[in-house]
Formats: sequence, structure tokens, C-alpha cells
Amino acid sequence: MKEVNSMLPMINNNIDIKMESLVVYLKDNLGCDIYERLKYGYCEMSQINLTLAELGLEEDMLDLCEYESRLGCDLP
Repeated sequence: MKEVNSMLPMINNNIDIKMESLVVYLKDNLGCDIYERLKYGYCEMSQINLTLAELGLEEDMLDLCEYESRLGCDLP
């Protein structure tokens, strides 16, 4: 039993080192994964925003053309 008790600090230290290594590894890899997913999400969202902005401009131009035609200012 004394031999086991004397080995416990070595085993415990080894486990601590492995846990620290695992934590550092997970932080680094999860950080990269989250960064890549955010980057992908922002790129995808930029396309959606561009489409919505263009739809809004198209509607504004249609309204302007309708308004001007009611005023009798038809453009060539």
C-alpha cells in the first residue's frame, strides 16, 4: 500500500499534465472551428443582405417610375 501511495503523486501529476494538454488542444481547435464557422456565416449573410438591398432598390425605382408617370414626367 505504501508503494501505491508513493506512486499516486506521479500518476496524479501525469493526469494533470494530460488534462492541461487536452484543454489547450480543445481551446485551440475549437477556437479555429468557431472562427471558421463565423467567417462562413458572415459570408453567407453578406449575400443575403446584398439580395435584400437590391430588392429594396428595385422597389424604390418602380415606385419612382410610377410616381413620375402619374405626374406626366415619363422618361424616354
